[in-house]
Amino acid sequence: MNITEAVKTIQDEKVKEIALQFTDLLGVLHTLWVPSGMFRQVVKEGIHTDGSSLGVVDVSKSDVKLLPDVNSLVVLPSSLFPQRVARVVCDLYEPDSEIPFKLDPRYILKKITKDIKETLGQSIVGCASSEIEFFLFTEDDNSGIKLIDEAGYLASPPADKGAELRLEMAEEFRKMGIVIEKHHHEVPHGKSEFNIPYSSVVQMADTIYLIKFIIKLMASQKNIIASFMPKPFHGEYGAGLHTHLNLRDDDKNQNIFADPKENTILSEIAMKFMAGILTHAKALACITNPSVNSYKRLVPGWEAPVYISWAHYNRSSLIRIPPGNKKAARLEYRPTDGSCNFYLAYAGLISAGLDGIQKNMTPPEPVEENIYAMTEKERIRRGIEVLPANLGEAIKELSNNVYIKDALGSAFHEKYLALKNKEWKDFSVYVHEWERKKYLDV
Repeated sequence: MNITEAVKTIQDEKVKEIALQFTDLLGVLHTLWVPSGMFRQVVKEGIHTDGSSLGVVDVSKSDVKLLPDVNSLVVLPSSLFPQRVARVVCDLYEPDSEIPFKLDPRYILKKITKDIKETLGQSIVGCASSEIEFFLFTEDDNSGIKLIDEAGYLASPPADKGAELRLEMAEEFRKMGIVIEKHHHEVPHGKSEFNIPYSSVVQMADTIYLIKFIIKLMASQKNIIASFMPKPFHGEYGAGLHTHLNLRDDDKNQNIFADPKENTILSEIAMKFMAGILTHAKALACITNPSVNSYKRLVPGWEAPVYISWAHYNRSSLIRIPPGNKKAARLEYRPTDGSCNFYLAYAGLISAGLDGIQKNMTPPEPVEENIYAMTEKERIRRGIEVLPANLGEAIKELSNNVYIKDALGSAFHEKYLALKNKEWKDFSVYVHEWERKKYLDV
């Protein structure tokens, strides 16, 4: 879509306001609203905002420039706002310049997509899809929250009380050109899942933030809270966003993760890519699982992977190879959760995979047994390591990983770790209700 086509769409759909959206390093979605009549000017010149209030730059150098990517323009459902609104994703730049802002997560991912081409060829594209999992809550009589239902995996209405809302959401997504391949009730009470088709990694990250935005808005209109929190309750299943990755040769219309001879075997490139992710898994955790709450989900026994291994079908492994034909050959990285910044998560995973390709890494043997059932001695004997147990450990792993620092940029590495260290410190000194129950009578 070029600017002329975008303006025509805005006029034809009678759009009154444009929501200019971008994310900060922590994955928070920000919106700057402008009247639709200004869109052409904003695309041409950009528009400035205060980066210091977003926590990404110092107050002495506070301005950043937003420049819309017209290809990301989409008209939002008419039911969401009193007037028609279109959404467009913005890239961030230094003020009054054409220099990309180094702490823009979308820029970091774009930089990694260039690394793909420099490593493997100009026709190679990184592709991804993430399973969108979320909880639905209602408020109880005590102003607390409760799950919308007590249904289980693939439950049917009326037990699945989120079905009607999901159907409405799926229809609105279709109107925006987003196909929901399947959706259903997940294993835990009150949890739903959307599956969407593959696309390039930048487009997929754009789409995930759009989907999260719409899910929360449509749920809110029905007095329902939609949450992507990894682990809302102790002793219950959490919510992840399993991430599927592969590489595609656009010139040959070919998935280069597929073995040319077998449907169920990955190519040599895919195996090296996987080895890179496994090698850097501990540091990647700080990016794909960046919250304190992430590590309440990443515990053995709840189908959340903590052991650094891979398998064809075993869901206790970090990476699974889903069944399917050559076109669908891919890696499923299972730890990712909804608290991450998806631009950064994709950038981290792909950069680690490229390191595996460049260094001809070889993954360990697959582990098809249930790793949760193994003893610690057995895991050690088989060389199965474990992800960090908490955010503090993950921060240390990322701090010490020189490759990820160089791949994603030293400016990102320094600022991101500063933000995460503050978050970990805030949590560490906060007194929780569990502590009062445990220690009040000491």
